[in-house]
Amino acid sequence: MDLNQFLPYQLSILSLKISNGIAEHYQDQFGINISEWRVLVILYKNPDVTAKRIAQLTQMDKVRISRTLKTLVQKGYVAQRPHPLDARAKNYELNDRGQYLMRAVIPDALRYEEELLSQLTSDERDQLSHLIGKFNRILK
Repeated sequence: MDLNQFLPYQLSILSLKISNGIAEHYQDQFGINISEWRVLVILYKNPDVTAKRIAQLTQMDKVRISRTLKTLVQKGYVAQRPHPLDARAKNYELNDRGQYLMRAVIPDALRYEEELLSQLTSDERDQLSHLIGKFNRILK
C-alpha cells in the first residue's frame, strides 16, 4: 500500500495544509486558532447553542469544544448562561465583542477561500464542489 496514494491520507494532508495556512493567518491577524475560529463561526450562525450542539456541527470532540469555549469566554468573545431545560448544560452565544470580531474574520476567510479557488478553472471548481458534496452524502 502506498500511503501517498491512499485517498483518506491525501484528504487529511490537504485539509491540514489548508487549515495550517489559514490558522497562521488567523493567529497573526486576530489572535485566534482554528478551533476558536470554528466555534466562533458556529456561534455566529447558530446563536444560543450548547457545547454538545457545537460538537455536532463542527465534528470536533466535546473535550476540545469545552476547552475552546472556556478560552473564548476568557478572551471576552463568548457569553455563557444556564440552559433553560438542563441544569448541567450551558448555552453559548457571541457577545458584542465576538460579533465585532466575526464581522472582520468572515470576509477575511472568504478572501482566503477565493485565493485557493482561484487556482482552479470554473469547471474544476464545479467538479470539486460536486465531488465534495457527493462524498458528504455518502459518508453520513
